[in-house]
Amino acid sequence: MNRVEQLLKEAIDEAEKYGSMLSMYFLVKKVVFDYSSIYRQEEEKYDVTVDDIILLSLSQKEVTKIPFFSISFLIYDYLSSHKYKVQDCIFYFRWDKRIFIYSPRVEAHLYYLIRTGYASGIKYYKLTEKGKFEANLKFSSFSEKEKKDISFIIEEIINKRKNSDIKKYIRKQLFGK
Repeated sequence: MNRVEQLLKEAIDEAEKYGSMLSMYFLVKKVVFDYSSIYRQEEEKYDVTVDDIILLSLSQKEVTKIPFFSISFLIYDYLSSHKYKVQDCIFYFRWDKRIFIYSPRVEAHLYYLIRTGYASGIKYYKLTEKGKFEANLKFSSFSEKEKKDISFIIEEIINKRKNSDIKKYIRKQLFGK
């Protein structure tokens, strides 16, 4: 299977398994716009999936949507900028909205993990025992430095009391100062 087929299969899964037409749209759009550069590429074996990002993001504490998406993005950014092949979470920014960082794919996968018993929540999200086991399993695959860095990311966001503080922190991480 090549990269185009892989992304198209992921797009179908997004619609059929996770119920996210928006995620499917973004994946198909990616195939269309990047076709000339990806049609010869082999299938990519992911070290970290969208579900792994979610499990890591919820591994320390119960959180609401804004901290959840912020933690997920920062973990995604951290791991993808290191040696890991990370499945595309399809994050985008809406700085003028209350939920300023968003991923339809992460949200759809979160609700799937809730339906399958790995997480729970409506307004506050947390892992179940089954989810904690899987998160610990994934967490153990990282080096000590990476574990500390991921824990630091989570703690930094959790310790921010206001959404505006989280937004400032994310901007600082992205753009500096």
